[in-house]
Amino acid sequence: MNTLHKLVLSISFVFVNSIGLYAQEELTLSDAIQLGLENNFDIQVEALNIKIAENNNNWGAAGRWPTISLSISQNNNFRDVQNAANPFQPTGLSISNNLGPGVSVNWVLFDGFRVHISRERLQKLEELSRGNALLVIENTVQAIITQYYSVKLEQERLDVLEKVFTLSKDRYEYIKLKGELGSAVTFEILQEQNAFLTDSSNMVTQEVNYLNARRTLNLLMGQPINSAYELTDELEVDDSEYELEAMYDKMVSNNTNLQNQYLNLQLARTETRLAKTELYPRLTLNANGAYDLSRQDLSQAQFPDFGDAGGSTRTLVTNQTTSTYALGFTISYLAFDGGRVRRSIENAYTTERINQLQIDQLKLSLRNDLVATYDLYDVRQKLLAISQENIRSAELNLELAEERYKGGTINSFDYRQIQINYLNTALDNAQARYNLLDSETELLRLTGGILSEYDKLD
Repeated sequence: MNTLHKLVLSISFVFVNSIGLYAQEELTLSDAIQLGLENNFDIQVEALNIKIAENNNNWGAAGRWPTISLSISQNNNFRDVQNAANPFQPTGLSISNNLGPGVSVNWVLFDGFRVHISRERLQKLEELSRGNALLVIENTVQAIITQYYSVKLEQERLDVLEKVFTLSKDRYEYIKLKGELGSAVTFEILQEQNAFLTDSSNMVTQEVNYLNARRTLNLLMGQPINSAYELTDELEVDDSEYELEAMYDKMVSNNTNLQNQYLNLQLARTETRLAKTELYPRLTLNANGAYDLSRQDLSQAQFPDFGDAGGSTRTLVTNQTTSTYALGFTISYLAFDGGRVRRSIENAYTTERINQLQIDQLKLSLRNDLVATYDLYDVRQKLLAISQENIRSAELNLELAEERYKGGTINSFDYRQIQINYLNTALDNAQARYNLLDSETELLRLTGGILSEYDKLD
């Protein structure tokens, strides 16, 4: 067996086994999106961010409740007096012990409505976290849709190249047989061999492209990289008509990016209100209580005895308890701080204006994107219609050329040219269908309808 025959068998083996690997569990586009929603790592991260925002959104974090602190202290003192200067002072070792638990309460009763504004801010932060998660979900769904169809595109390209490869192989075997019978010259054999090797190379390269596209889809779905699925949804587009102004109105109402920017504006307004709370007085309740247990041991101390020149030794142990309670209110008002609060309020208003400008800019940018995508969608519709006509003509021309080539009415140069024309037309047709699907998916994302469109797939 010569080297070329080994190459033919090797390519055929790789191709057949690859297709066998792909023909595994069926996977619809809806199934792919569902897998992505459940397993995509970016979506899982955003779900945890929502959990953090939910955990922070409570009255305690806003400062509504008092702070209560418990404490306990314990002290031991040892005092050894020798040669006291005071004749009435006991000498020797005296021991005292102290145990003192305590509690203190601090409660801000009024702070310029800061607590309610802080809670509102926490609620907006939770909404923004959900909005960011929704944006990630939409982008992930769009990526899965386009990648799903990208795999289908690479598969169609592979099918086309496999068909051309088969024709080249058959033609090469045919011309080689004619050469063995003496009816074909070496030039014709070499020409067909060259065409066969070119098609072989193209198919092997496309095989790699197909595998890479499949791995990328698995990554988006959060599946093992080498998972193999049979994608059942076809690379076809419904001939949908869209009206630009209606889509713009829908985009203003539903675009997730824009909705998140509105939330940022609302957050900026709460920051302004928070800055204003420092203009109000602050009323605080302070309460504390303490209990003190003291013990003094003088059993090892010596006391002077003026009735006895030699002195005497006495023993004395005492216990004492003390309870202390306090309750008070503090009113404080910021009389002067060098204009810090006024500057903070002014900066907060400026931040509001910045957010409003960003909304206006985003609206204009989104409209520009919408118009550009809408025009591109319209152009790609027309290109697809042209491509559909071309592929029908190219397929028929290829069938007729094969019969004429075998009948000897056209030469190998003409047949190869027709074959290349079919290849290019088929690849262009697959690309045109994919491009139109890509533009339609982008239109759905811009108008905030990609998730509702996904629901229709179920």
